[in-house]
Amino acid sequence: MGRIARNKSLPYISFLFLLSLSVALVFTSSAYALNEELMEIQQSIQFKGANWTAGETTVSRIKPEERSNLLGLLKPDVMDEDWSAPVEELPSFAAAALPVSLDWRSYNGANYVSPVRNQWGCGSCWAFATTAALESKVLMADNTPGYDLNLAEQFMVSCSSAGNCSGGYISSASSFLRDTGLPAEECFPYSASNNSCSNACPTWSSYTYHISGYRWIAQWNATEDALKNALSTYGPLVTTMDVYSDFYYYTTGVYSKASGTYEGGHAILLVGYDDAAQCFIAKNSWGNGWGESGFFRIAYSQLRSEVKFGENTIAFDGQPDVPTCVFSLSSGSAMLRHSGGSVRVMIQADDPGCSWTASSNVPWIGVSGRSSGTGTKTVRIRAYKNTEYQERTGTVIIAGKTFTVTQAAKPIRNRR
Repeated sequence: MGRIARNKSLPYISFLFLLSLSVALVFTSSAYALNEELMEIQQSIQFKGANWTAGETTVSRIKPEERSNLLGLLKPDVMDEDWSAPVEELPSFAAAALPVSLDWRSYNGANYVSPVRNQWGCGSCWAFATTAALESKVLMADNTPGYDLNLAEQFMVSCSSAGNCSGGYISSASSFLRDTGLPAEECFPYSASNNSCSNACPTWSSYTYHISGYRWIAQWNATEDALKNALSTYGPLVTTMDVYSDFYYYTTGVYSKASGTYEGGHAILLVGYDDAAQCFIAKNSWGNGWGESGFFRIAYSQLRSEVKFGENTIAFDGQPDVPTCVFSLSSGSAMLRHSGGSVRVMIQADDPGCSWTASSNVPWIGVSGRSSGTGTKTVRIRAYKNTEYQERTGTVIIAGKTFTVTQAAKPIRNRR
């Protein structure tokens, strides 16, 4: 009788099977824990009659021990000189004087709130909230709603001494915006790390955005009237809250704490309110995959709950100072054939932080691709087909300068 051949690879295959099984069990256990946490939150929302929805978000999927990196607010020391300024006593507007709702994302149809950013795994909420308030202040002062003014949070984290990825103070950050200011994002791209201030662009000091000053709207005792008055008077506000673990699962609705453990302090941008829904509206810094595309609504009642929404609130006042940039164009005009065509124009900026826009003044000329940016870039100007038997001229405003496009007439020989 012949021998039965032994398969020497069986022990190795068995080892791989056991290893994959153990890994699967770990992931299954982790997923079960997250699902169990979510179900407990959903049950608490239903039991308390809260008016919001909990679900999986880009934040809830992060390991629980890493979620605290999404916070970072350090609460002020009452002995700090930045804390010594008195709370602003705004005149109390009559109820009829304030609108029943206000949202700086659609103020008279215009958006004065910059896009939602992401602080990633760095406790820099304090830097993002104050930077967002400065961006809004500039959009309001320049009357440039909808423009994506993107200032360098990394410069705040690395150069301000107001904090770092382990946390920071909104008061010290506001003082830094007043005394030093921020350059554009391109000057010091965000790296979600402490980084070194020496890595900022060398000419940053000549091209920074400043606030002229700031004032406290609340120190520990925020009220609905104070926050609503300040929103109407100054625009978006830097404010704070205490985060509990259920907040990571917020997807939509008017948030009120349902359950969960205390996670830490957090700074955000207050952008509006809605009396009908009895809530404030705020911009977070956790990206667009959390909440209502990065924003959230929170009940007025949370001013008086353990969430302490609005506990410390700052308004930026006066007119912001913006950098003066010098631009030049590679050419000032172009001649294009009647059938249409395009031309590339280089925008030369004296600093990489200088921002610009390009827009056409006539419907037959378009700006293809990039229509805004910072620093030295190239834009493409395109003319559509001229169906008329006469030459035409139009202009494009690029970085505040006029670029003239002349287009040839349709040839007479093509007339039928």
